[in-house]
Amino acid sequence: MTRILLPTDFSDGSLNACAYALDLFGSAGTAFTLVHSYIDPIPGYAAMVDMSSTLYAASVEGLAHFAQRFRGLKGGAAALLTTEVAFGLLSQALNTVCKEKGIDVIVMGTQGATGGDLFGSSAGAVAKSSAVPVLVVPKDARYKGLRHILLADDHLRVDQSAMRMLIQLARRDAADITIAHVLRNENEAPDPQVLVDYDRTFAQVAHTYASAVGDDVALALSNVAERDNMDLVAVLHRQTGFMESLFHGSVAKHLAMHTRIPVLVLQH
Repeated sequence: MTRILLPTDFSDGSLNACAYALDLFGSAGTAFTLVHSYIDPIPGYAAMVDMSSTLYAASVEGLAHFAQRFRGLKGGAAALLTTEVAFGLLSQALNTVCKEKGIDVIVMGTQGATGGDLFGSSAGAVAKSSAVPVLVVPKDARYKGLRHILLADDHLRVDQSAMRMLIQLARRDAADITIAHVLRNENEAPDPQVLVDYDRTFAQVAHTYASAVGDDVALALSNVAERDNMDLVAVLHRQTGFMESLFHGSVAKHLAMHTRIPVLVLQH
């Protein structure tokens, strides 16, 4: 049983992420949990008790209505679905629910931030704090099959356990994986040991290697994804400037990953 957590703010972007999750994972052998989080406007004030109760009631009502919209999606009527209203900041609330329910992956949508943030502030915070993989689905993303996956390589050691979900998806749909490394200059050479580790990790998956030259990692990866018609971009979350450039690149709002190509953040 694959357990999927679907955060929602009741927006069309959230519903689109639900539709994508249903298409990608299917309803057979999958359990979906819709979750909405809320916080008190001014915590700690007795006068806000009534306001807190009102917010909770509105969250419950809104989530029930959104669940009906979920049921109207293709595959939604037959899906195993539960709902939960959680108190607290979104990323903290989701981490709690993930632990309690044994969640395998979080799938969430975004309308995109107004600035240069690739995923929007909420999705970015979740992806960076989550202990499970996070699939971020842009507002214009539509599932058309999973044939080509781009894996962003930061050329550090390969974490085989972190790649588990990516391998499962690729094997299930017979998708090929392109492992792309962004070079700072044309004279930079790949580490042979890293390539050996990738070959061992993806021994049962068709995979190739690609490289691009550029100072902006997010832009270079997006160009490769656009050029090669990638259906999904996967990145491994590490505490390095590599991920920061993907989340806060100066040209992020212009990227294909910002509008139509889902990004799977694999947790290290």
